[in-house]
Amino acid sequence: METPATREPRAAHAILDVRDEAAFCAGHLPGSANIPRAELKARRAELPARDAKLIVAAQSPAEAAAAAADLGALGYVDVGWLEAAVDSLPTATDRGPSARLWRPSPFLEEVLPQLPRGRAFDFAAGAGRESVFLALHGFEVEAWDHDRGALERASALAARHGVTIRTAVRNLERRDPELPVGTAQLVTVFRFLHRPLFPHLERALAPGGHLVYETYRRGQARFGRPKHPRFLLDDGELARAFPSLTVVKFEEVEGPEGPVIARLLARRDG
Repeated sequence: METPATREPRAAHAILDVRDEAAFCAGHLPGSANIPRAELKARRAELPARDAKLIVAAQSPAEAAAAAADLGALGYVDVGWLEAAVDSLPTATDRGPSARLWRPSPFLEEVLPQLPRGRAFDFAAGAGRESVFLALHGFEVEAWDHDRGALERASALAARHGVTIRTAVRNLERRDPELPVGTAQLVTVFRFLHRPLFPHLERALAPGGHLVYETYRRGQARFGRPKHPRFLLDDGELARAFPSLTVVKFEEVEGPEGPVIARLLARRDG
């Protein structure tokens, strides 16, 4: 449900400014993120997790309340709005870049310090959160996905954060997916499973390169998609899936409300 309107941002809430980019750049509250109201659905990947606490700022209280309702329709349960126009607030003087509300996989954040920088391939990249996160941390990133529209959103996300990524529209379920061989310092795969791809992922790594893989396993179906066993790992399967690599970290996790996932960090020795 929506939280009450307020005249001042709450300390525990992130601020989402839904004005257009020009108005945002002219002056905004410190720490604000900017996604225009008309783009909220299309830029869903730039929003935080649905349990995040948000305060909406806009050109008017009515517009802020309407945007808060839009976020509620997207599944957000703790959303309030400012009862004042942003440009009427004396603290709305920041002209810096938009804050980042989105996060990549927490597992990728956790293992990042162990990953030497270099050429990275993010397979099944979707809207590009992991790809852009890696580019922000010094990797030369190429994002692959079958969905051209998702990759266009990934490129736009990178541009908004001042980095670039290369993209490739590829079907990773082809018999020969034509992955690179021996040139990747890092390969990442998140929330995607096609078992015939496993040996291609191994061969893509250069000596000393790392694989970061996270996806669903059996038991996820009771919380939501995916449900078909084809897209769900067996317990322990991910740790055994890449015999030529050394397992650095492996874990299987299951929260009380899901998801049921496995996570792997592995290295090609040499």
